[in-house]
Amino acid sequence: MRKRYHILAGALLTAATFMAGCKKGWIDINYNPLQLTENNATPDLMLPDMLFNSISGVENQLEAQWMGYWTYAEYATGVTELTYYQLNDGSFGTSSPDPTILLWEANARLHDQPYYIGIAKAIRALQWSRAVDNNNNMPYSEANNTSIRKPKYDTGEFIYEDLMTQLDSAIILIRDAPQDKALRISIADIMFHGEKQKWFRFINTLKLRMLIHQANKPGRENYIKGEIAKITAQGSGFLNSGEDASVNPGFTDVKPSKYYAKYSQYDVYVRYYGLAGNKSIPNWQIASANVTAMNMLKENRDPRLGFFYSPARVPLPANAPEPFAQPGPQEYRGNKFGLPVDEQQFPYNRTEYVSQVGGVRTFRTAVSPLSTGIIKGYDMPCWIITSIESAFLQAEAIQRGWLPGDPETAYKNAVKESFRWLNVGGNTTVPSLSDDAFNTWYNAETAAANPKVSWAAAPDKYKLLMFQKYMAFNGIEPFEAWVDYRRNGAFPDIPLSYDPARIGNTMPIRCPYPLSEMVQNKENLLAQGPIDIFTSKIWWMP
Repeated sequence: MRKRYHILAGALLTAATFMAGCKKGWIDINYNPLQLTENNATPDLMLPDMLFNSISGVENQLEAQWMGYWTYAEYATGVTELTYYQLNDGSFGTSSPDPTILLWEANARLHDQPYYIGIAKAIRALQWSRAVDNNNNMPYSEANNTSIRKPKYDTGEFIYEDLMTQLDSAIILIRDAPQDKALRISIADIMFHGEKQKWFRFINTLKLRMLIHQANKPGRENYIKGEIAKITAQGSGFLNSGEDASVNPGFTDVKPSKYYAKYSQYDVYVRYYGLAGNKSIPNWQIASANVTAMNMLKENRDPRLGFFYSPARVPLPANAPEPFAQPGPQEYRGNKFGLPVDEQQFPYNRTEYVSQVGGVRTFRTAVSPLSTGIIKGYDMPCWIITSIESAFLQAEAIQRGWLPGDPETAYKNAVKESFRWLNVGGNTTVPSLSDDAFNTWYNAETAAANPKVSWAAAPDKYKLLMFQKYMAFNGIEPFEAWVDYRRNGAFPDIPLSYDPARIGNTMPIRCPYPLSEMVQNKENLLAQGPIDIFTSKIWWMP
């Protein structure tokens, strides 16, 4: 159903022996990879692909379904994703490093381009940390050594700590890079166009994400405080309000943004199809509302309902039979993940009668200040880390006492950033309109003493923060929502698959290793001990 880069021995060794493995990806960056050599493949030619292969939110549709954001009505019972049974590494989205990333870093060093070396280290940390979040231990320190056919597995904790060191180096390399050692950086850097301060804020935000992941792990407090002190001393802060780390190589209506192409219901590329049992379906239909998150929005009278989701394309007929009751407003409807629905008995739970991911509903619409929701137009950027996540990471760090500030204000600013990102106010040039929408809702819910919205009414401030972070990640960052779910002891309370064939009473907490590892690196794989996707924890889990 999805593309996945195998992260372990075989793929990395293959990449290490084929320099032209700096493959041409989804975008055209005006070079022929078959003509690249170690000498002419300058790092500026390779950077756009490296950035584009790091985008988030697009390939994580499994996590979007598990986390209660999306689901599809017409799955047959017994499908792997619904039952949690016989899942393989190919089921888990874009959660692995591009196997050429280490070679790209070496290429930047070969061409004496310190700015690019720093960027390579930052992207390496981004991709490898997410791989650890998925797989835990893996080959790392020996992965780029072509003389080692069977690289050892390093622990997830070791990898995380080394990546933090690499990020320290990245800041220094970028900071000290002279302009003549930054070949065509303003063009090749399709994320920040060579603006150093933005790279520093991105790196600091990535560092904070990695520290937050391990916040509930006993024994990490001193390490975390030391790393926070380094971030503070660096002084650039974090991604600001309205400042996403996102890429845009120049999307057009014929070569649109990947999220738009995949989920906007226009079937721009027929390759964006998947299998639900033995049925082939377009992925935009998978991006249909799950009543878990939708009903939470309704219960809290959250005005973001119509921005995370669009109204159903076809209204539900009066007195139509339904497999379960749904609260109003009825133009927003969803399904239950894994629940078998008899189409003959309940014909109104098909795609056209339920909501899809929110945003533009007209074909070939460009992004404008009036664009709202998640899908804002064919030329929308593809995000890597959003300003929403940055705000929530900072709010948690303040709530934990790691950073200075008022926890209540930081919490409200984080939720407010979600309103701004979705453009709830309807005009991005006037962000105060979105702020007004947030304030009106927040004040009303505070007056009603709603503990799922109001800071004053919440008995557990941390759980309130995590609940609203979960709400804000709807359709935007489902992988990080899954990380939070695992590190916080299965919070919030999300129903498991309703499929009667489901095995176990918990959600999977990790990805299995690829089967190729049993062939290529068997001894080191077996040394990891028995791996169970339900019980084998990622190192940062308490």
